Amino acid sequence: MKKTLLLLTLLPLVWACSEPTRITGFDSNKWQQDKKGCQNNRQQLVPEFESIRRELYGRTEGEIKDILGKPDAEQLMSRGQRLFIYYLEPGAQCQQRNKLSDANRAEVRFNALNKVSEITYLRPITIK
Repeated sequence: MKKTLLLLTLLPLVWACSEPTRITGFDSNKWQQDKKGCQNNRQQLVPEFESIRRELYGRTEGEIKDILGKPDAEQLMSRGQRLFIYYLEPGAQCQQRNKLSDANRAEVRFNALNKVSEITYLRPITIK
């Protein structure tokens, strides 16, 4: 009984100290440093993002924050769904920090179970 209690007490600490989730072939640090896409680095990372996009499906909010960082904006949707917005290019969001912009963006939708269910773009992207 004591061993089980000790294990249950230590398990959250082990998870809290683990390395952040990363995906090989994607520069998470460069993506995260380009807040709101204002430095235009995310635009350059769009081909990498598109190549890992399918790997993001089914991941939790915490994993997405590890990989892509804190979202530039969030929207609460109906039925417990949420939307994380990550701008891909500079736009009005760089001057008006509290308003949504028409700049192209990736939209990561979470279902009521807090798992990624859809990833779309405001406008279609072109990969060069």
